Amino acid sequence: MNHQEFARLLAQKQLPPVLLFEGPEEYLKESALQALRKAILPEGLEDLNENRMTAPETAEIIAAAETLPFMADQRLILLRDFPAIVGRGEAEEKLLEYLPHVPPTAILLFYCVQPVKQKKIKNVIAKMGGVVEFKALTDRELTGFVTNEFHALGRECDARTADFLVFTVGNDLNQLRGEIAKIAAYHPEEARINPEDVKQLATPSMESKVFDMVEAVIAGQDGKAFTILRNLLQNGEKRIMILAMLLRQFRLMQHVKIMQFEKKSNQEITAALGMSSWVAGQYMRQAGLYTGRQVKEAVNLCLETDLQIKSGLLREEGALEAVMLKLLLLRKR
Repeated sequence: MNHQEFARLLAQKQLPPVLLFEGPEEYLKESALQALRKAILPEGLEDLNENRMTAPETAEIIAAAETLPFMADQRLILLRDFPAIVGRGEAEEKLLEYLPHVPPTAILLFYCVQPVKQKKIKNVIAKMGGVVEFKALTDRELTGFVTNEFHALGRECDARTADFLVFTVGNDLNQLRGEIAKIAAYHPEEARINPEDVKQLATPSMESKVFDMVEAVIAGQDGKAFTILRNLLQNGEKRIMILAMLLRQFRLMQHVKIMQFEKKSNQEITAALGMSSWVAGQYMRQAGLYTGRQVKEAVNLCLETDLQIKSGLLREEGALEAVMLKLLLLRKR
């Protein structure tokens, strides 16, 4: 199930007694945990009805699950990054046999921040319908998240501004919430947030900065392009990661070019890219300033340099700068 299905089952009090939280979206995961706590732990009696465990023995888990809750319907047993799921060790057969028999007076929650490596426990919980996957939000969901967060702070934000904020900051929800709070607090007397507020106040992600660097390359602004690159390096970004972002950006343009050659509509291109219409429009605009051959050359240049660095044929230092010079020359041809 996803986070929305979890919320529905929680509201209906139909959750299975054993749950597994996994996936990359930590904000939603932590929010779901707090909602679960609020729903089953009576106020003032939380500590008496919750067991928090890190690497317990099977006997300890069973003992906690079999302990009746105090003035509550259920007890919460929370196991964060249980080694038999995220580590190398295997789960004991005794635990696997017990999981389907956890009493309805308990909720046994395996909360995983690290990736799930061992599947035995997960497979048992999956058969019980208790696996909750917290995936990164889609662009449409991110837009709704941003507009709802601004609304909760008494501010209004349209979809285009929300998309611009996500594009600038990235899709990490904790980071987004921090930026939203900062922007909302800057002009408390103004109800509506606009793109200029985002441009002036939001802290851009590396991906956003690389996009601006490519914008400077397209515009033939050599000095600006290298200034952005120098700032990225001074901020501790790795050359190989910047190169990977450049490769990704030109590959996106190549995908756009191929779909345009196939006479796909803008709506079809947007859907294929899996982006909001505003973000997809930015890549379509950039792609329109290159020929198909130029984009292919740029992709091959980034890809070959990346492979040569990783195979030891090129030193990382200097290789990225050489790529930038070649991209600038390519654009001027």
